Amino acid sequence: MDKAARESLALSLLDTALAAPGASKAALATRLGISRPYVSRVMNGDMNPIPETFIARVIDRLHVVAECPATTLAQPRSECKRLALGKAPTHNPLSMRIWRICQSCPHKPEE
Repeated sequence: MDKAARESLALSLLDTALAAPGASKAALATRLGISRPYVSRVMNGDMNPIPETFIARVIDRLHVVAECPATTLAQPRSECKRLALGKAPTHNPLSMRIWRICQSCPHKPEE
C-alpha cells in the first residue's frame, strides 16, 4: 500500500473513531499514546505531510480485521502483526495453528 493510501486509511480511521458515541480527541490521543494537540493538528490539516510514524500508529491501533481467519474474531491490526510476523510458537500447539494460518492470510501485514 502506498503512502497516499495509508494516509487516507489513517484519516478515515481517525474520523470513524471520533464519530463513535462518547468519543473525544483526548480519549483518542490516549488510545494512540500521543498528545491531544497532536491529534488536533492532524485532524485540522495543520500537519502536512503527516509523519509515517503517526500513520503507522493509527493503522496499528485503530484498524481492525473484521474476521480473522485463524480465530474467527475481530482482530486489531497490531495483534495481527504480532502474530503473523513473530517467530513460530513451537511450544504451544494452539498458537502454532494460529501462526500457520497467519502465514497465508490475505490480511498478513508487510514486514
